[in-house]
Amino acid sequence: MLTLFRDALIVPFGYITQWYIYMATAFEITRVYKAPRERVWQAWSAADQLKHWWGPKGCSIEIDRFEFRPGGFLHYAMKFADAPAMWGRFNYREIAASERIVWLNSFSNENCGITRAPFSELCPLEIENSVTFTGRAGTTTVALHAAPFGESAQERQYFEELHSSLEQGYGGTFDQLAGYLAQA
Repeated sequence: MLTLFRDALIVPFGYITQWYIYMATAFEITRVYKAPRERVWQAWSAADQLKHWWGPKGCSIEIDRFEFRPGGFLHYAMKFADAPAMWGRFNYREIAASERIVWLNSFSNENCGITRAPFSELCPLEIENSVTFTGRAGTTTVALHAAPFGESAQERQYFEELHSSLEQGYGGTFDQLAGYLAQA
């Protein structure tokens, strides 16, 4: 039950505890790009652009399915030299054109079903990602917030310990986005 009391929002203790755990567990990364917001948005919202920069350095992306709408999916294969493809998927939850995208990210099988990460049984099955786009004077700030979704306590702890790896992975991906935007 939520109650508004003289400009203060009163919530049951459990909700505050859950919110605190969510915020403490979350991973965040922010980058500023020398490109207008609409150009950066296009790089995120068009399959023929996303495939050129999404994913870890050293892999190519093959997009199998792209439904850029709430409830839609991005289903893709990450291909590394001399290794089998690793499949991933986005389940888009919210899209506010040129402003915000929210999706659940997970590893998947070839049929777009959720699977465990190939490197650990403790990695959360789903990660909720929220990315915002803020334009100013020909630049765009992209802020990504990622947190486990529907996770166990063990999965939450694993995700917290994964932050340095996430910094490296998302950092590399965002570097690739910068390179892609510079080419256009």
